[in-house]
Amino acid sequence: MEPTTAAMIAKAAIAVGTNKKAWTGIASVLVGICIPFILAIVCILNLASAAADHNRAAVRLAFHGGFVPISMPADYKEYIYKMQQSFGQIDAAMDEIDAVAEGDVQDRYLVKAVFYSLYFGEDWFWLTEADYKRFAESFVNFEERTRTVTEEDGTEKVETYQASIAITDKVELFERIKSHYGVAATYEQQSNAVNVWHLAKYNTTAPMEGDGFDDWSNWNGGGDVTYYDLPASEVGGKVVELAMSRLGHPYSQTYRGKGDYTDCSYLTMWCYRQVGITIPGTAAEQGRYLVENNLTIAKEDLQPGDLVFWSYKPNGRFMNITHVGVYAGEGMVVDASYSKGKVVYRNLFDSDKQVLYGRPQ
Repeated sequence: MEPTTAAMIAKAAIAVGTNKKAWTGIASVLVGICIPFILAIVCILNLASAAADHNRAAVRLAFHGGFVPISMPADYKEYIYKMQQSFGQIDAAMDEIDAVAEGDVQDRYLVKAVFYSLYFGEDWFWLTEADYKRFAESFVNFEERTRTVTEEDGTEKVETYQASIAITDKVELFERIKSHYGVAATYEQQSNAVNVWHLAKYNTTAPMEGDGFDDWSNWNGGGDVTYYDLPASEVGGKVVELAMSRLGHPYSQTYRGKGDYTDCSYLTMWCYRQVGITIPGTAAEQGRYLVENNLTIAKEDLQPGDLVFWSYKPNGRFMNITHVGVYAGEGMVVDASYSKGKVVYRNLFDSDKQVLYGRPQ
């Protein structure tokens, strides 16, 4: 069965999350390609913006209920209704787990957010009560434990009970879903699930760039990259000076570029812009630019001013890159740190998460 237009828009809206900058970026690229189609681009942007609004509304309605906007497409309404029904089945399955297994209770927002990312926008999915139970069980590990209990007459005995341990590490969680439930979530679906979780529980979007994603402690993204023997940088020292001039400036994805606010990719883009070199505006696209233009280098060839990229979680972007910094020489880096809330100068950290090195000359 061919997916409907609304279904495709729904999936695209989830993939982009609630970040309107992404839609604006799409339109900017199209404008650069073909000026005569500006009117069509405006229509696309309006459609995309509306889809993003519908997506946010769909998440809130599916999780919390409420008034369905008249302007919302009929397909979206059907998806929301099916989600609400499925959430009822998930709650029943989680209630059963909580009743028979003592221990940690899994975050139901997270359970439902993963389900939402897997099935929202699907015209047909048929799940049985056993399917919902198996899905819910994927979020906990079960252990047989013993404890000593005191009877009414004062005697003690040892009894065995089943304990549930909530899975919090996201890498372990999605591996468990694959092995127990039989569904392998794509990197995009994994990222979408976390975005939906943040929106439903905290009414905010999940950070897409940064160095502080403890939920993904076992994650190491990236891929194979060809490295090149590039000439020495002529502006690397100046780039480092520029990066150092921003030390202590506050971190913000939302306000980056306003006043002293910056995030990791805006810092690197700004530094290179000052020396007359233009690179894209996100960490992942900066990485893509370097790979596609044969500007990648090996780690042992790093020089001051080169860029270092990390992957801390799947985000559906190029090489799942989530962070970038300016190599400052002698094993040090300058980066706008999400975890520290500001631009810092520190050791070249988390070598196991580094996935790419480049020299944008």
